[in-house]
Amino acid sequence: MKELLFIYNPNSGQRIINDYLPWIVDYLSEREYFTTVYATQRQGDARDILLDYGHHFDEILVSGGDGTLDEVVSAVSKIESDPLIGYVPTGSTNDFARSINIPADIEKATKVATRGYEHRIDIGKIDEKYFVYVAAFGTIAEVSYSTDQNAKNIFGRSAYIFEGLKSTLPLVNIPTYKIDLEVEGEIISDDIIHFMVTNSISVGGFTGITGENVGLSDGIFELSMVKRPQSLSDVNKIIFGLTNGEENDMVILRQGSNFKIKTNEKVAWALDGEYGGSTTQSEIEVLREKVRMRTGLRR
Repeated sequence: MKELLFIYNPNSGQRIINDYLPWIVDYLSEREYFTTVYATQRQGDARDILLDYGHHFDEILVSGGDGTLDEVVSAVSKIESDPLIGYVPTGSTNDFARSINIPADIEKATKVATRGYEHRIDIGKIDEKYFVYVAAFGTIAEVSYSTDQNAKNIFGRSAYIFEGLKSTLPLVNIPTYKIDLEVEGEIISDDIIHFMVTNSISVGGFTGITGENVGLSDGIFELSMVKRPQSLSDVNKIIFGLTNGEENDMVILRQGSNFKIKTNEKVAWALDGEYGGSTTQSEIEVLREKVRMRTGLRR
């Protein structure tokens, strides 16, 4: 039998995972897993449990939202063993699940998490912290996690981006950061309202906003920066650039494996949708194929 830790967040999303616990445990037993089950009790609990006990297990099955997955991956990145991670998404956005083709249906997701295709996945490291798929700060980054999912589904990416900018109208009130960025030997200095480094086809519940041909194991993350708009015409350029993945004089798009960031004041980082600390100077490094995960992606 294989030793498996099933760690789940009972309060994630609509708490639907609690209705499936008997089925999941029975299914794991049928698959000859010797399973230890743990329900997280607080934020950071999954990380702490895995740092202490993760090396005892061959596989880890995690159920929760992107924040819970972030905790698990962060811990696995620090321990000496290399357990295989399966993911059953039950959060409100589940961005990374879309990238690795995991179904929203819990029973189907559990089957992918235990029988899916094994891949090594890139993750990011910012200073001494790890993240799975996005590190961001600024106006639009904040709105991606506060906009109602039904509104996103109805109005799409353009409306979401516009809402992020409209929330700061009049334009003179938009929080702006002076940034000096070094990426792949290029220095970029500008006044921006949004910064985002990603490794996902979906951010904040929207697919396609990070562009096409996102590779999850290529050692490359995608960068999006939005300059400070001066007029509604500039806002339209931002919407067009981000919606279509095309750079213009308001949107800066790059790819790289290392990003060095300096800002004129402290910025509050969002790492996989969770608060990641405040800094004026940070370095983001892509750790290629750092963790093993079961996915719905064919090789």
